[in-house]
Amino acid sequence: MKMDENLHLLIVEESISDAESLANELRNSGHAIELAYAADLAAVESQISEHAPDIVIVGSGDNLPDAASITTTLERLGISAPVIAIGAEAPEDAVIEARKAGISALVSYDRPDHLPLVFKREAEIIALKTRLSAFTDTLQTSEKRAHALIENSSDAIAYIHDGMHVYANRPYLDLFDIDTSDDIDGLPVLDMISSDQRDKFRDFLKQLDNPGAQENSLDIDCINPNGEPFNSTMEFSPATMDGEACTQIIIRVNSGDNSELQKKIKSLSRQDMLTGLWNRQYFMKILEGQVGAGSSSKKQRALVYLTLDNFKIIREEAGIVASDLILCEIGNLLSRNIGEKDLLSRFGDYSFALLKQGTDMASLQATCQKLQEDIAGHTTEIDGRTFNMTASIGVCEINRHANDAQKIISFADMACEVARTSGGNQVHTHSTAVDDSIETDMEQDSDLIIRETIDNERFYLVYQPIVNLKGDKSEQYEILLRITDAGGNVILPGQFISIAERTGLAGEVDRWVINRAFETLQEYQQENEATFFIKITGASLADTGFVDWVGEKLKEYNLDGSAIVFEINERSALSNLIQATDFVGRMHEHGCRVALEHFGISEQAIQVMGRVPADIFKVDGSLIGEMSTNKDVQAKVRTFTEAIREKEAISIAECVDDAGVLALLWQSGFNSIQGFFVQEPVKELGFEFDSEIV
Repeated sequence: MKMDENLHLLIVEESISDAESLANELRNSGHAIELAYAADLAAVESQISEHAPDIVIVGSGDNLPDAASITTTLERLGISAPVIAIGAEAPEDAVIEARKAGISALVSYDRPDHLPLVFKREAEIIALKTRLSAFTDTLQTSEKRAHALIENSSDAIAYIHDGMHVYANRPYLDLFDIDTSDDIDGLPVLDMISSDQRDKFRDFLKQLDNPGAQENSLDIDCINPNGEPFNSTMEFSPATMDGEACTQIIIRVNSGDNSELQKKIKSLSRQDMLTGLWNRQYFMKILEGQVGAGSSSKKQRALVYLTLDNFKIIREEAGIVASDLILCEIGNLLSRNIGEKDLLSRFGDYSFALLKQGTDMASLQATCQKLQEDIAGHTTEIDGRTFNMTASIGVCEINRHANDAQKIISFADMACEVARTSGGNQVHTHSTAVDDSIETDMEQDSDLIIRETIDNERFYLVYQPIVNLKGDKSEQYEILLRITDAGGNVILPGQFISIAERTGLAGEVDRWVINRAFETLQEYQQENEATFFIKITGASLADTGFVDWVGEKLKEYNLDGSAIVFEINERSALSNLIQATDFVGRMHEHGCRVALEHFGISEQAIQVMGRVPADIFKVDGSLIGEMSTNKDVQAKVRTFTEAIREKEAISIAECVDDAGVLALLWQSGFNSIQGFFVQEPVKELGFEFDSEIV
């Protein structure tokens, strides 16, 4: 239990009224409790499956199980709750026998004042255990954090116990030319000291053991790998290793000729201490120098900006130490996939920047695609749990349009944000025409770009089928927007819509999509029946006239509302719960259904489901992608699908890109799937829903 929670009390008595009477006595004594009642072992197990009790009270009666059998049941189920037995009498011999049977206390019905005292004692023990567990977890986390810092420290650090090494970090091993930590384990620290100064070292260690010792540093000569002495300062401090008391030593080399030391300091000032990659400051210095100097190479240069999509969630779940380990592993993975002349840095908390040298755009796209796939396929196991990451990658070509270091970083960052807001786990390349309009922040220019795009028919729709797993062959398509810039390059909607949302024109884009989708559906339904899923932005959700406009358009195109499903993003719904709830109700009046897309990415997903009466829930693709390798995600998704089924709503798995996850989706109870495994978005309707693809 948490320290601020009520105590969960299970009372085994002959009647609920008897249990309530006991519970009220305890409440009157000042205890905050939540009561569960059982009258037999089956009911006890049922109650435990609902919520593990903190304390169990067992009465006595002809039809009641005895306290010993309750204790045995708790042990079998792995529940450590104390059991308090109540008997007609509580003689000393019976109390002793009860304790031998694992029962915490035996009291009698004749002394009702005894039960509150025993209950108070057990509650205090539980509170102390809870605090101890929390302190232990904090200590372990702190020790892991400290160990990780020592591992990545540039200082030479070792731990000794009884004069023997029990641990040393890499700089310490390098200082004495020792290959592995196993080679130093058990090695006397005196072996590192010049022979003529070992007595001095022994005397210092003896005085260090005195409680009143004032000195904790020692200037002394150590021996380098060539057997030559070098002067150093050793700093000593008490420490623990695996719960055992020991002494930490930090060695700082003193040298009249400190050129090597200065080189090391200079190198370290350029590095990120956690990952060992170049740090942001050094990366920007190199980038500025290269951009300013220009390039004589015919090969192109580009900046790749990469951010980890789900890192915040993993850090909250796994803690700082584990998330630091994940960052190190991702840094190593990236390092293995770059060229000798490339420059890789840890640019932010969970973002990386890569200056790619001498490449062409086709090769660069292939490299970025491989990085994306390698990260998505990488699994980190920590304390028996597995974690998977995905990454959004933004690419900016360094050319005459992007010829300033800050601009290049900004463009690559914006492209990365487009990839992330478009669902993550993808690569997006900076488009000068659109990204420039974001950067200039000129609403009139942005308005002109959108209107020119519509007028010049640079919007178009693509269709992706949604296939039912239960045998229903009904045709369902999600309508997706695509845009091209003046050069004919395709721009993902996440990038373009960000302009529209900033300038208040997102609602107009929504209406363009709906008009075109309704027109297409009207033509298609002359020979076929189909349902269209249409995304809308937060602007339309907040537009009080939008629903009425949709009603008018349904009449204009002679469409039945049941053929339309409007999709709203979970984040939009979470930010506008009242509007989202009202929107669903009003759409139902027109016969339209509403889907909540990207469902499950927020911690409040279940709460949103309870508030917003959506008909369909599309579970986010980042979760679907992790199901094949992460059992925690499998359990999380199964929780969602069960809740959706209880709500009598429909569940759809987004971004199903390979067959490997199909069995899990089926077992999880999904109604339908959508993704590249079924078919990528295409310009024409006509998917064969009768085909056996799953």
